[in-house]
Amino acid sequence: VTCPALEMPAHGAVNCSHPSVELAWGTTCEFTCEQGYVLTGPATLQCGSSGAWDRQQPSCTAVRCEAVTWPEEGFVTCDHAPSDLTYRSRCDFRCSEGYVLDGPSSIECTAQGQWSEPVPKCKGKTYWVGKYSFLVTGQHSEGCILIGSWLQTKLCAASFVQCESLSSPEKGSMDCSHGAGNFTYNTACHFSCLEGWKLNGSHVLECGHSGNWSASLPTCEASELVSYVSVGIAATSASLLSTASFLLWLARRL
Repeated sequence: VTCPALEMPAHGAVNCSHPSVELAWGTTCEFTCEQGYVLTGPATLQCGSSGAWDRQQPSCTAVRCEAVTWPEEGFVTCDHAPSDLTYRSRCDFRCSEGYVLDGPSSIECTAQGQWSEPVPKCKGKTYWVGKYSFLVTGQHSEGCILIGSWLQTKLCAASFVQCESLSSPEKGSMDCSHGAGNFTYNTACHFSCLEGWKLNGSHVLECGHSGNWSASLPTCEASELVSYVSVGIAATSASLLSTASFLLWLARRL
């Protein structure tokens, strides 16, 4: 008893347990697909005693990535239609005038059906006027700035560059140049610790024009003297407790 010959799947391969011309009863055949394709159907077939395969032959289907959404104030161009973004399909991004890409300029569909990187965003350009830093968005953003002042136009929008809020470290204090809660560009925050505690990290953090602090938030750590005192207090407390327990026992005996 033999089964009919199997067709080689497009973008795939088949490997049978009896690699002879005749596919005899009991022969099993395993199917695999090329990179970027997934198997649709059973991975193995077996030749039955009736001379027929136990299941229908599978096929290889191209892996597809999700359609890419356009970034706000930006554009995307892909080398395939949105419904046909298969393995190795590429999408390129660019932004409207006055905006810059925050992320990769191009992404590629991987063999796992995922994009190689997250879709980028378009953000406004950063400009400096005197001691301030502004995030400018809108068309023709270069024209939004005059010498020390803003051009009044509906095409432009501006806001101060802001860094993340900071808080005083435990066992320490913080003093910022622009006052509490104001963490705009050029703000400098000075840190110190209580007596007996040592600052671990930078004494000063500055808010940069990109909206990031110059260093990580420092912490206050106990100095060796504080540690010794803590140990001494603990030992003294234990000794006093032992003495009190002994006196109480003695009083009960008398």
